[in-house]
Amino acid sequence: MLRNVTDAWGISDGYHGTDGQWHETPPETRRALRAVLGDPDAAPPAWCVSAGDTARLWSPCVIRLEDGTETGPLESIPDNLPIGYHDLVPLNGGPVTFLVVAPRRAPDAPDAWGVAAQLYSLRSGGSQGIGDLGDLGALLRWAAPAGAGAVLLSPLHAPSPVLPQQDSPYYPSSRLWWNPLHLRVPGLPEDASGSLIDRNHVWRMKRSALQSWFISSAVGDSWGRWVEAQGEPLRLYSVWCALAERYGNNWREWPEEFRRPDSPAVTDFDREDFDVQFHSWCQWLVSRQLTGAKRSAPDVHLIGDLAVGFDASGADAWRYQDQLALDWRVGAPPDMFTPDGQDWGLPPFNPIALRSQRFQPFVETVRAALRGFAGLRIDHVMGLFRLWWVPPGASPRDGAYVQQPSDVLVGILRLEAHRAGAFLAGEDLGTVGEGVRDTLQASGILGTKVAWFEQDPPTRWPRQCLATLTTHDLPTVAAVWQGRDGDRAMADRLTSLTHAPAGSLAEDVVLSMHHLLARSPALLRLATLEDLCASVERPNVPGTVVEHPNWCRRLPVRIEDLDRRPLVRASTQAFREARRD
Repeated sequence: MLRNVTDAWGISDGYHGTDGQWHETPPETRRALRAVLGDPDAAPPAWCVSAGDTARLWSPCVIRLEDGTETGPLESIPDNLPIGYHDLVPLNGGPVTFLVVAPRRAPDAPDAWGVAAQLYSLRSGGSQGIGDLGDLGALLRWAAPAGAGAVLLSPLHAPSPVLPQQDSPYYPSSRLWWNPLHLRVPGLPEDASGSLIDRNHVWRMKRSALQSWFISSAVGDSWGRWVEAQGEPLRLYSVWCALAERYGNNWREWPEEFRRPDSPAVTDFDREDFDVQFHSWCQWLVSRQLTGAKRSAPDVHLIGDLAVGFDASGADAWRYQDQLALDWRVGAPPDMFTPDGQDWGLPPFNPIALRSQRFQPFVETVRAALRGFAGLRIDHVMGLFRLWWVPPGASPRDGAYVQQPSDVLVGILRLEAHRAGAFLAGEDLGTVGEGVRDTLQASGILGTKVAWFEQDPPTRWPRQCLATLTTHDLPTVAAVWQGRDGDRAMADRLTSLTHAPAGSLAEDVVLSMHHLLARSPALLRLATLEDLCASVERPNVPGTVVEHPNWCRRLPVRIEDLDRRPLVRASTQAFREARRD
């Protein structure tokens, strides 16, 4: 088998496909990638070391610490450097190295069971057309007495404020800020009816009500202090929202003077603009309501979700445009499930340009994703190691893997998680490069196990993982058992695990699977709310749009009614009884 190597730009020579064959990187793709990536020697070097480690330096240096103080001259990295973002300044005048000193491991995850929830899908007696932070509070108030110790949420990332609203929480305008659709707005009518969500209708209603609330409210000093503390990232996001409402949600089609965030026109636009203040205020409201929801059950660990990327037309792309390959897309090569490969429509960060900015876009993104959460799930965590880049106008078949500066990226994750006091879990499903899982485990980042993909039963899974039966992209247990989703292999898997005879009720099979999951050695054991409700509809069917209304389905059961369902009561009892000392 050929060895997978990369060139000076980090472009892979090829990859081993799920067909067992070696697939060479097309020469034209390599040439195009080198052109867009630029000179690999143009950016200053970066280096990550673990706290307490020592290493000999290539020349005497002064270390400029994150707080501005200096230490040295030194010929070796000392073992007492504080964690943080520092500079190695050579005394001979060479390039300054960005030095990340990170904890050896992220904080430990709790030993707990819990639920995975699509926030938008929640509904209660107080719902307003979409699952919101009021519903989250209700879910947490249900989870705590049920014995759950964790709740994993779908991403709260912000979409564009312009219609039509984006349905997928994994295709945001910004990963730095929150979706105001999830605000509970006083005075709006309650609406928990219907099986599908109309985000456009909900946003029209909430946008108008929020504006009236903003105009009439005595905002007070707390909002101003909070906005000031958020600094430049919030100012630019709020400016982008205000501009998008005037000129559309694709910043590359705006008037020229607004297409760069550092332009004088953008600075002038910001001054005392009502819409800019309004969008900042909405983010403050989300922060307050999220905090209020968590107070409903302070002992339940709330876990956030970090999407792979963002819309090339959106706020983060506008903010970070100089560090992105805007016309390229992230995706996946062909495999047995998707023979044409995948194009996710997300622009990749240029790793060379990212290094030139001391990885600040990544630091800001991770810091924002951890804000307000006790833990963070990282979608497609393999993207920290390599990403499949699809050329402009080409097929995913024509793509190539580009290596990422994984040592620095994983170190930043550990550092930011330590500062936030939060644990980390990575979605490492599918084709995983050599050494990835070893690196994650050494860093204290949980991997992910899903029943559909594992040969062993949940009772034999490793301890250092987040364990679940399915995901938002995969069939529910009830749907597979009833033959309404999935394939024969999945149905056979259920039979082999549960020994359920043909004709068994789907609820009985789901309960048997929850018994197995509850007894897993895995640190985190999460049941999806869809499985707890024996739903046959999964949140997302990848690659479909019209046939399946993805990311729009509401749960068939209100939160207040969960305990009235025998399957829910029996499943939570199974988890409680399997709790380990």
